[in-house]
Parts: sequence; C-alpha cells; structure tokens
Amino acid sequence: MRAFPVVMPSGQRYWTVLDDDLEVVPEADRWLQNLRFGRDRAELTTRAYAGGVALYLRWCGLTGREWTAAGRDLGLFMVWLKYTPAPRDGVVPVVQPGPGAEPVRGSGGSTGCWSRCGGCWRTRCP
Repeated sequence: MRAFPVVMPSGQRYWTVLDDDLEVVPEADRWLQNLRFGRDRAELTTRAYAGGVALYLRWCGLTGREWTAAGRDLGLFMVWLKYTPAPRDGVVPVVQPGPGAEPVRGSGGSTGCWSRCGGCWRTRCP
C-alpha cells in the first residue's frame, strides 16, 4: 500500500492509495476525492490522509485483519506505527519492540496518522 498523486484532466491534483499491485483502492479513492473536491481540502491534506490510510491498510493486511473490523485493535496499530520502520526494497520489517526499544515515529506522528485515517474508518472507507 502506498500514497500516490493523481492529476485530473483539469490539472487539479489529489492523492490516492494504491495497493501492492499498483491498483487504486476504490473506497479510499472515493473518500480522498470527496475530501479534496467535495469538502475543498488542500492537495497536501489528501497527501497526509492517503499516507495514513495506506499505513492502516498495510497493517490490516500484514496482521490478517479486515479494515472494517480492525478498529477494536487500535492500540496494536499504534504500537505498530510507533515501532515499525518503513519498508526497504519491498521488505516490511517485523515489529519486535522490547524493553528500551527506540520508537521510529514520535507519539505525534502515530497519533496524527490515526487521526487522519480515523475519519476514513468512521465513514466505512477505504
């Protein structure tokens, strides 16, 4: 999963989410288009939201959770966000926090990510 920029024929831009096969995730795309064009949010807002939704969907896929039901495990998602480094060369590291483990994201980054993708989850999107 990854965030990806889209340029409309009008020249306006927004960001969407692509799956691992580089296909648009339709539910996320509709939600992000609505944010950008229906609610008049900035392009960079859709970039931030697309990034958060991509992380959430990646976590759901890696942990075998359905995105619509994974909300009950938010604490686990937050731990994953805080301690799991970004993928390198297509390899997603496994989170193994232990005593004294250094977070790879600060609490603001983790909380910000969840607040962005929480709106998507509440509206039953991606």
